[in-house]
Amino acid sequence: MNTSSPPIVSVERLTHHYDTGLTALSGIELDIAPGSFVSLVGPSGCGKSTLLRVIADLIGPSEGRVTRTVDSRRGELGFVFQDPTLMPWATVRDNVALPLSLRGSATEAANDALVRVGLGEFGGSYPRELSGGMRMRASLARAIATNPKLLLMDEPFAALDEFTRFKLNDDLLALWQANRWTVVFVTHSIREAVFLSQRVIVMTPRPGRIVADIDVGLPFPRPPELRLSHAFADECARVSAALSGSQAGAAA
Repeated sequence: MNTSSPPIVSVERLTHHYDTGLTALSGIELDIAPGSFVSLVGPSGCGKSTLLRVIADLIGPSEGRVTRTVDSRRGELGFVFQDPTLMPWATVRDNVALPLSLRGSATEAANDALVRVGLGEFGGSYPRELSGGMRMRASLARAIATNPKLLLMDEPFAALDEFTRFKLNDDLLALWQANRWTVVFVTHSIREAVFLSQRVIVMTPRPGRIVADIDVGLPFPRPPELRLSHAFADECARVSAALSGSQAGAAA
């Protein structure tokens, strides 16, 4: 993480109202350093996904502003949704090559991305022929095929079994350490957030506000057995306490 450089994302006084009149976010202030791994946690409906979409410029803020030092038109921003959203009629390789073809790039980069996520032998397969975990790997490959500077991930592993989820967490961390993308990761799982992240941002129930910004005190690399350690349990307890406090405060 490069703390001396300007933030890759800076969120200032962000509030977002939907057309229904629902206020999803209120007064969000957040800076994301280049090369960092940051997770957003909070109760369902607290605006985590909305914040991610505002950062991605998929929706605009109602108030405040978001400043980014990346250009999505140049492939500098990748987004992984909870649903893999793969085109069923296209091969895995063609799905991954989609953002590259829009930029006039060759399929070679798609093959490279598939190798990096462990799907090098499945480029000619179709999404229906893949397991849920493999489809998510294909979605991740598509997001990283342009070698983005900023990778946004919206609960990508939520629907997977625990074994597959742990394996994808391990592989994602290895990819992040090798490539030093900036990652903003939305999850409901405290354990997942702590295992993956340098920082965990805890949000209140709707309208979402940031109630805690926690530096995770665990060194890298983080081997799978870290999940069984007392240090890991202690960090999870810190985040859990902040999350419980945020919900108690909202109910008061």
